[in-house]
Amino acid sequence: MTARLFLFEARRMARHPLVWGMTALVVAVQAYLTRDQAPHWGIDPVHATGLSTCLAGAVLVVAGLAVSRDGRHGMPESLGALPGRAEHRTRAVLLAAPLVAGVAAAVAMSGYMAIRLASGPAAGRLDPWEPLTAVAVAALAATLGAAVGRWLRRLIAGPLVVAVLGYLIFTTDRYEGSAWLLPVMQFHRADWPDRPSAVHLAYVVALAVLFAGIALLRHRVRPGPSVAVVAALAVAAPTGAAAAAEPPPPRPRPGTFTAADVDPRVRERYFGPGARRCSVRHGITYCAYRGYEAWVPLWEQAVRPAADALPPAVRARLPRVEQTSFTWYYGEDSKTRLRPSMTWGPQDQRTLLAVSLALWATGLSIPGGSAERTGCDASGQARTLVALWIIGQVAPPEPPRMYVVDDGFGVEYLVRWGAPEIGYAKRLLADRRARERVHAHWDTLMRPGTTVEQALPLLGLKPAYHLPPTTGTPCP
Repeated sequence: MTARLFLFEARRMARHPLVWGMTALVVAVQAYLTRDQAPHWGIDPVHATGLSTCLAGAVLVVAGLAVSRDGRHGMPESLGALPGRAEHRTRAVLLAAPLVAGVAAAVAMSGYMAIRLASGPAAGRLDPWEPLTAVAVAALAATLGAAVGRWLRRLIAGPLVVAVLGYLIFTTDRYEGSAWLLPVMQFHRADWPDRPSAVHLAYVVALAVLFAGIALLRHRVRPGPSVAVVAALAVAAPTGAAAAAEPPPPRPRPGTFTAADVDPRVRERYFGPGARRCSVRHGITYCAYRGYEAWVPLWEQAVRPAADALPPAVRARLPRVEQTSFTWYYGEDSKTRLRPSMTWGPQDQRTLLAVSLALWATGLSIPGGSAERTGCDASGQARTLVALWIIGQVAPPEPPRMYVVDDGFGVEYLVRWGAPEIGYAKRLLADRRARERVHAHWDTLMRPGTTVEQALPLLGLKPAYHLPPTTGTPCP
């Protein structure tokens, strides 16, 4: 009887439009959200698992409706003459729903990962437990839906449970111990310590078994479901406690953080011997963390056009392009300004590298210290115009955007400029002889005292914009 019911429920679940519609939606939305990011195996599976909770929510509702079907619309009377019992129908749903849900989650994760693999060179380390967690969460949603459907027979019960769990999951944006008691913890950074993903997976599987047993105990107390509930609790309690005990990484503050304060769980990875692997490409040295070597050509696409615009003598002393951990970089001794991060968005990150190179080449970078965070005003200076011209070799020059550095996750531009410098830089970019003129008058243009008005005849430009007086602290 249970075998036939299982096949019946499995066919119904496999044909349900909500399950596969949500599967396709999860893949499409996640692919859209990461369309401008290079594939990162340490981050993409975590975020995909977080979004797959939408699929799990759909499975929970569908499983709850399936298991409570025999209690609605006069069904108890219609089914009373049949040999099968309600317990058999519950058992059939508990077998079919997790299976179909797990397959749907596996399809969503594998489809998304295939899309990411085809979208460009991938970096980072893949944690195999993360994709499996998405499958386990879908199975957990199925058994939880069956338990809700049996114990709370109102149709609104399933959607309410989905709403509460969804709110808790998607509003938990802190890496805190209690967050690991949720089925999904989607908040993670590329350079943080390894997640307790294997322990958390065991916790989720134990919860799935727990709710399956609870659903069966709704009919009568039997040894099998009782043992399953006790065993599941015996596994869920220690694994949940172990995951919740995982200490979060510190949140360093600029000026107070040194190499000694680096989390020991990542110290060797980012500060140990051989943490970076270096290679020379067209005279420029690129140093990437292990597992990120595939991104060096992407960095070169941003660095080389700007570097080739420099005079040969300046290009010859270009600093190394060293990948930087955006949580721990305050502990580094290196003062290089060419620092690609551990995530790569083609447009934004290309601009950041070009800005870093231009500021270094024109001397607009300020040495480390408190002044680095306050910045300076470089408007009206000739070297600012040249810096924007160098940036324009990679991306259109535009007003600087400020990234507040308060927790180690951002980068702050060190200088400010205005619309007149941008306008002149765009005109300079349209001049075929611009590189020749910039190289010929480089020393004069790089002097802090040389103004834009003085630079215009040297660059073959005519006055076209009104230059307002400097309002902030002038860049030295």
